[in-house]
Amino acid sequence: MTTGERLYLGLLALSFAAAGIALGIVATAYFPLLFLRTSLEAVYGNRNFMVLAGLMILVAVAVLAASLRRGERVETILQQGSLGEVRICFKAVENIVLRESNSIMGIREIKTKIVFSDRGVVIFLRAVIYPDQIIPQLTAELQVVVKDDVEKITGSSVAEVKVMIESIVTEGIKTAH
Repeated sequence: MTTGERLYLGLLALSFAAAGIALGIVATAYFPLLFLRTSLEAVYGNRNFMVLAGLMILVAVAVLAASLRRGERVETILQQGSLGEVRICFKAVENIVLRESNSIMGIREIKTKIVFSDRGVVIFLRAVIYPDQIIPQLTAELQVVVKDDVEKITGSSVAEVKVMIESIVTEGIKTAH
């Protein structure tokens, strides 16, 4: 969300809150009816409008909170170097994982998700493999290659490499009739 959009949402929330407060004051009959000799007489003392005023204020608070919320964070691995901090985006780590997984025979496609824990980087892999692969051997090789290369290239500790075999490719395989 851009700064202009946040400003617009903030102003919208404040005006919505002001309208809700004004409606609530009229609906609670706080001021005498003599001050309100307009079409607001229908609202005066009406509990339904009190509820509506409360809802308007709640919506205003929610919109105001949304306008003040910071934008999406870029997930990174933070390392302290001798000349300052170094940040490595999770996207860069994902690219390392994709490059290394493509070097392993038997894997057709891989999807990654990177999470940082207090023990180090946790890498989740969802793989599509070719048929006739020995899954325990293939996944063990994948885990070792990914862990070693990510640690070597990024200098970060890899806590776990979790692999899920999502599918085994069957298209393009000739079957005997």
